[in-house]
Amino acid sequence: MRNLLRAAGRAVGSGRFLTPWSIAASLPLSLTVMAPTGDGVDPLNALAATGATWLCFGAALAVVAALERWSRTRRARTAIVIAGIIICATLRPVVQDGWLHLSGLPTPPTDQLPFRIATNIVVWAVVLSILAVLESSLRSLRRANALLRSVAQELARAKDDAQVFATDAGHLVDRARATLDAAIVDLEPTSAGVRRLGGEQIREWSHRLAELSAAKGTAGPRSADDALSDDGVPLARPARRRLPFRVPPPGMVTLVYAACLFPYAARTQTPLDLLIGVAALAAGGVLADLLPRRRTITRIPHGASWLFALLSLAVGVALAALAVAQGVTPLLAAVSAIAYVGFALAAASCAGVLHSLRREQHRLSSAVSAAQDLARAGTRPTREGLRAAADLLHAEAQGACIVFALAHPTPTLDEVQLLQGDLAAVVGRLPDAFTAAPGPSAHVSLTALFDTWAHVIDLRIDIDEAARSALQDAPWVARDCYDVIAEGLLNSAKHASERRAAVSLHRVTTGAGPRLRVRVSSAGAAAPGARLRASSRMQELGARLIRIPDGVTLEASFALSSVPAVVSAEHRVQTRTPQP
Repeated sequence: MRNLLRAAGRAVGSGRFLTPWSIAASLPLSLTVMAPTGDGVDPLNALAATGATWLCFGAALAVVAALERWSRTRRARTAIVIAGIIICATLRPVVQDGWLHLSGLPTPPTDQLPFRIATNIVVWAVVLSILAVLESSLRSLRRANALLRSVAQELARAKDDAQVFATDAGHLVDRARATLDAAIVDLEPTSAGVRRLGGEQIREWSHRLAELSAAKGTAGPRSADDALSDDGVPLARPARRRLPFRVPPPGMVTLVYAACLFPYAARTQTPLDLLIGVAALAAGGVLADLLPRRRTITRIPHGASWLFALLSLAVGVALAALAVAQGVTPLLAAVSAIAYVGFALAAASCAGVLHSLRREQHRLSSAVSAAQDLARAGTRPTREGLRAAADLLHAEAQGACIVFALAHPTPTLDEVQLLQGDLAAVVGRLPDAFTAAPGPSAHVSLTALFDTWAHVIDLRIDIDEAARSALQDAPWVARDCYDVIAEGLLNSAKHASERRAAVSLHRVTTGAGPRLRVRVSSAGAAAPGARLRASSRMQELGARLIRIPDGVTLEASFALSSVPAVVSAEHRVQTRTPQP
């Protein structure tokens, strides 16, 4: 219920609270629930007056919608919508009485006008809010799905982008080698010439390699129409999504129905009939709310939704039958069934759309995070190779030039030729440094880390076989895991109330692909307000502190790029999640 109320609050100031769909949907409500009733008024004879009333009401709502679009601030839009609906609802019964009078039909007593105005305000505020929530949530859901499709395309092309980046990096390394080889051959045999070679050309290429290593990427954005799968086949557009349907919060349909129809019932029914109707409505609402939530029903795919729809129809028919038994004409009694079923379907649609929206937004954030992790993991070997090549030029080639210039103010030709040979050997190692950048060994580094800490604390280790294989296949992920475990064990030794800790490494499957999850748990409650520093290495790796019973856990998860991740824009789920 709180989610629906929050969604209604967001819709009021959204700038699209009233839409053509809102005005169109007000027509059936005007012809049924809000149609003129009373002694001597035949709904069929009053149909023309009712239609004319709706045209006036719809035109007034259109004016309010135009003012809502015109306003620039959320506060102004909220004020326009609330005031506009109150004014339109207040004038509606007055306009309806005027059309009835022009049609020669009797009008309700004047003393009932304030009561009817209050009823119109409640009914139209509730109905228009439901319509606004439904349409606003559907728009948000479509935007979320569009973003998910974009992320899916990014995930699909991550491997290709990594290959393009590796190719560009390899070409740059080859250019650096060729250019520097030529510069070494043409080296001026003086101390100043050696300084220029090291301080300009070698330094420039070292910086270019380092800058490409730190660059965000090389591939540009690609439109959805041009997105291709790994096989070169265009990615299929998602099928049209049907309106989500979910059992609404308990009591919602009953409250909305009572707010809209109770005023009329109180004016036209005897106290005994009214009491019987309230009891029937409460009993039917309890059945429709509780039976679909039984565990045996929620285990059946779409069972809860179908049962709620059938029960809503049964309750609506029962209320109509009760009204006929109490002397209401069948045509007016049918309004009870139409209203209850309509409110039930609208509430279920709102609940379904909001649930789908939350689920898609969660998947969207997970998919974006996975896309970033995969992009970083896919290009990491190339970036490390570039960094190793840049370090080689910086540390050995440029360093050799500086040392030579300091040691030989007036070098001889033989000394310069010897330096040229040494520099040529260093430059010749650039391709090897690029293609064979050193990577951490998961078993050696983690084993040594565990052995070190096992001597000072009670250390429990839980690593499954899938995680061990992942550590071997993804050495850069292993290095990040090493950093998280080392930080967690250090924090455990510094802050834990007991000298014990538990380390777990598991390969988990998610909708965005496989991930390696690492956790370091230690005993003792965290200090109030304890959190990771914004500039820390753990924050960079996406780690987080989680409070657990009698302890704290440092947790992080890393994408495994060895297995391609798939994020479907449709998200068809084979197993149904039980509804709350």
